[in-house]
Amino acid sequence: PFLGAQPLLLRKPCISTVEETERVTAVACKTIGRLIKEAHGVHIRISEDARRSDVARGMMEAASDEVVDIDAAHVVVSMTRDLWHTLPFTQLPSAPGTAKRLLIYVGTPGKYLSMCIKSYRGRFDTAYEEDRLVILCKGVCMLPLGTQEQNIFGVDEVAVLKTISAAVKARGSLVWGHGVGTKASIMTKIYGYPVGGELPKPLCYEGDAGGSANSFDYLVDYVRFLNQLKIAKPEMPVTVWYDTGLLVSVLMGSVVGAGVSLLTDSDGVSMLRDASIGHIISKLNQVIAVEPFKSARAVYNFFIGDGACRLNGGVELALHLMEGHKAQSLTNLFIFNNHK
Repeated sequence: PFLGAQPLLLRKPCISTVEETERVTAVACKTIGRLIKEAHGVHIRISEDARRSDVARGMMEAASDEVVDIDAAHVVVSMTRDLWHTLPFTQLPSAPGTAKRLLIYVGTPGKYLSMCIKSYRGRFDTAYEEDRLVILCKGVCMLPLGTQEQNIFGVDEVAVLKTISAAVKARGSLVWGHGVGTKASIMTKIYGYPVGGELPKPLCYEGDAGGSANSFDYLVDYVRFLNQLKIAKPEMPVTVWYDTGLLVSVLMGSVVGAGVSLLTDSDGVSMLRDASIGHIISKLNQVIAVEPFKSARAVYNFFIGDGACRLNGGVELALHLMEGHKAQSLTNLFIFNNHK
C-alpha cells in the first residue's frame, strides 16, 4: 500500500518538506486523474470554504444549466448544503443524486454540521464503502488508493484541484446540478451583486398566532423573514449564528426542513463544523465591540443554547455589552433554557 497508509507516531510537530509535498501531490494527482477517467460518471461538490478558489469557481462557471437529463451527463457540478445556507433562500435549490458516480467533495465536511443541515444523508458512507469517494481539504486528500480509502497528508490542494478540473473537462461538458435556468441567479448571490427588491411585510401574529402547536414554527417564520429581508436589501449585512446544542439543533432542523436557508456566514459554518459552544459567545462579543462590525448598520441574530449561557456566560456578556458598548446594528438574541 501507499506509504501514507502506514501508522506513524509523531513525537513532535512535523511539517512536510517541499520534496515530500511534491511527491504526495503527484501521487494524488495521478490517482485522481485515473479515477476520473475510468469512472462511469463524476459528481463535483463545491463547499462553502472552497468557493473562494478560482479553480472551483471556474468549474461552476463552466457548467451548463441547459441540460434537462442530469443523469445522462458525464460530469455534474453542484454546491454543498453548507454553501446554500450562507445565501438567502426562502426555498432551497434542488440537489442532484450521486447515484454510482465518483463523488469528489471539495472543501471541509463536518459531522455535526451535516446533521444540522441534513446533508450527505449517507452518501459519504456509501461512496466510502464502494471506494468512490474523494475529499480534498486544505493540505489533505482522502481517495481510493490500492484496496481501500486512504488519507494523504501534505498535498498541494491547489495543484490537486487543478488536476481535477482538467480531468473532468476532458470528459466532456460540465452540467449544473441545481436545475435548468437556475445558475445565473445562484452565481449572482455567490459572486455578483444581486439587485434588491421590495421589502417584506412586517412579521406579526394576531389572535391565536396562526394556531401552530410547534413553537419552533414561529422561529422558522422569523428566519424566513430574515431571508426575505436579505433578498430585498442584499447590501445590508443580515446574518444568523447558531450555537451547538440540543434545542438549537432542533431549531436548525426545523428551518432546514421548511426549505429555508439558515442565512449564516463562513464563521457560522465553521462554528457548526467545529461543534463548539464557546465560539458563538466570541462572535457575539466581536460584532458588538470590534470594528468594523460594531459600526455596521446590520441585523445580527444569535440563537444561543443553554450550555453556552451557563458555561460561557452568554447572558452576562450580553448585559455587559449592552451597558458598555453602543453598536449601530440591530442585534437579536434568542436564548434557550433547557430547565423550562
